[in-house]
Amino acid sequence: MKFNHKHLLSALAILAATTTQSFASGYSTDSTSASGLGNAYAGSVTGVHDVSDMFFNPSVTAGLDKNQFIASMTYIKLDVDSDGAAGKFSGGGSVSGGDSRNAGSNNFIPAFYLATPINDKTTFNLSVTSPFGLATKYNPTWAGRYQAVESSISTVNFNPSVSYKLSDKLSVGAGVVAQYYQATLTKSVFTGGNDATGKLSGSDWGYGYNLGASYKFNDQLKVGLGYRSKIDYNLSGTTKIADLGMYSDFNAKTATPESLTAGVAYKLNQTVELAYDTTWTRWSRLKSLVVNAHQNSNLNDTTTFNWHDSFLHSVGANFTVNEKTLIRVGTAYEKDAVTDANRGPRVPGGDRVWTTLGFNQKLGNGWAFDGAYSHQFYRAANMNISNSSATVPSLSAKYKTKVDVFSIALKKDF
Repeated sequence: MKFNHKHLLSALAILAATTTQSFASGYSTDSTSASGLGNAYAGSVTGVHDVSDMFFNPSVTAGLDKNQFIASMTYIKLDVDSDGAAGKFSGGGSVSGGDSRNAGSNNFIPAFYLATPINDKTTFNLSVTSPFGLATKYNPTWAGRYQAVESSISTVNFNPSVSYKLSDKLSVGAGVVAQYYQATLTKSVFTGGNDATGKLSGSDWGYGYNLGASYKFNDQLKVGLGYRSKIDYNLSGTTKIADLGMYSDFNAKTATPESLTAGVAYKLNQTVELAYDTTWTRWSRLKSLVVNAHQNSNLNDTTTFNWHDSFLHSVGANFTVNEKTLIRVGTAYEKDAVTDANRGPRVPGGDRVWTTLGFNQKLGNGWAFDGAYSHQFYRAANMNISNSSATVPSLSAKYKTKVDVFSIALKKDF
């Protein structure tokens, strides 16, 4: 049976743009803030939490009278189980291996925020986050090994911004974004004998911007709007099948999508504050990925896929217990950007519902501590990859995914 290594680049390259760490819609990590997580990020665009809300809306720090620094750490426990995984080559031969139990992995994601007033109207902000990422590992002998074995995607996002208070009611903000994107992906390659291992590694820096505005109607009601631009990348690196002595440099264009968040927060009384946010993410921008292999034009390939835009709807409430303690609760719903017709083993995902709980405890002398927990329920998702060939088989499976997220943060006003 003839081996065609073009299928390796095609399958690997598309995964650089379609992978996720916590299997949020698309490949967002949703791990930017411990305080925001406690409300499923409801109200973040209005600034109901702390200066970490600058990620969604840089204007929320305008008029700040003290410096604030936040360091947070989020732990994501991802469980991904396939059920009934099976594949066939175009000639009719079945793929051995069956299911791979718990392809998910456990990861720590840090985040840092600093807001420092320049004057009574202007504040400088800086955030360092990881808004997109991936870490999964399947059994190397499972039935889908020709589509995916290991995946590692990581980003580091640097985002300085400035907020300005136009009036007692209206504030605006803007920032620039520099984001580093790195991908390492592996899969098995059918050779007619023992499987070989294909590996692709690439990286690039990308640049964008974010904008925001917030309006305070009165002491009870405020609204906010935040926008984060898309970021384009031209990944460059190497792809290889070392077992066959095959190596090539490559480049592939991809992007992280833009998003728009709108929200409202309302103080019901001195004890209870309610919040709602909705975030639109333009995943439909990711239509295709073009791979250019430098040493051999026969390895050039274009892979087409079709995702939908997604909306995340979040509702939350904050309860003031006393002057030192605040309790947060929240829930959210998001319809998956990946449809059954375009689902792959790197992003099984599915529609999801969040439940969240968090707290804030003031420690004195300007110090405070936040903790939050979120459990994300995923609808069982079907996968049916039917475009089989002599070397890359079809793949069908049903996926069950769940995510537990734990986040803590230490903040200091000074």
